[in-house]
Amino acid sequence: MAKIWKYPFRLLNGLIDRTIAVLGAVGFAQFPQFFAQYLQRLGGHLAEAQFMLVRYELTAEYFNMTLEEYIATHLQSGHDIFTSSGQLIAELVDRIKTLENSFLALSNATVYTRWWVFLQEFDLQIVKETWSTYTPGIPTTIEGLIYGACGLIVAWLAYNMAKAVLKVMFKIVTRPFTRRRRLMFPAQKHA
Repeated sequence: MAKIWKYPFRLLNGLIDRTIAVLGAVGFAQFPQFFAQYLQRLGGHLAEAQFMLVRYELTAEYFNMTLEEYIATHLQSGHDIFTSSGQLIAELVDRIKTLENSFLALSNATVYTRWWVFLQEFDLQIVKETWSTYTPGIPTTIEGLIYGACGLIVAWLAYNMAKAVLKVMFKIVTRPFTRRRRLMFPAQKHA
């Protein structure tokens, strides 16, 4: 009777196993597409910030100052409005440096290290913006194939590990309710 129940559970296990593996492959294969869209958006943020900085540099040049002198003049003016604008310009300079470093790191990352560099360099706001307009694609590149294969392996391993943990937990929970066999010892012969 117990064998009758094993077949449907094996069938269900195989179905879940394959479904999770396919979802992992398809999900990971989307990374190159998302990465390209993120990099494009990051480049747009960088170009806009640089455009704004050029305007401040031109204003500083008009007053025969360097940008650093222009910022220092604003910060040391003693007037709250000028001090706050000096802080904004200084933050813009820092933002541009951060965006440039991220853009260069992501652009120069190899196919195999992109995911790791992305995890180190991502900007959460830009990720949210990219995700809100993300368009999934069918990967037709070697990179998509590599990430898809990795996704298949990771999803399959995660499923099997979760299944093993659940099996151990099930045994622990049901152990007090299982019937224990009594060990039968052969009768001892007395001499």
